[in-house]
Amino acid sequence: MTETTNDIQQRVEKTLARMFDVPPGEVSGLGMGLHPRWDSMAHMELVMQIEKEFGLRFPTYEIGELVNPAAITSAVERHVQK
Repeated sequence: MTETTNDIQQRVEKTLARMFDVPPGEVSGLGMGLHPRWDSMAHMELVMQIEKEFGLRFPTYEIGELVNPAAITSAVERHVQK
């Protein structure tokens, strides 16, 4: 079954909410450098959590682009559609 953008977005948001301990409704305002706990180490942990959640691997060049929920959702969508 192919996931919709909305399905992917919800799963990304749940992962972000869990990772940064924020309510799911506040996830859209998150971004690397915009949340005190989203530093480079937390970013790598987040990438690993997203990879685990969706069963995929991001190429190294793409990891630095995953800086907010929209960018993460778009990247996941590209990978699950392959």
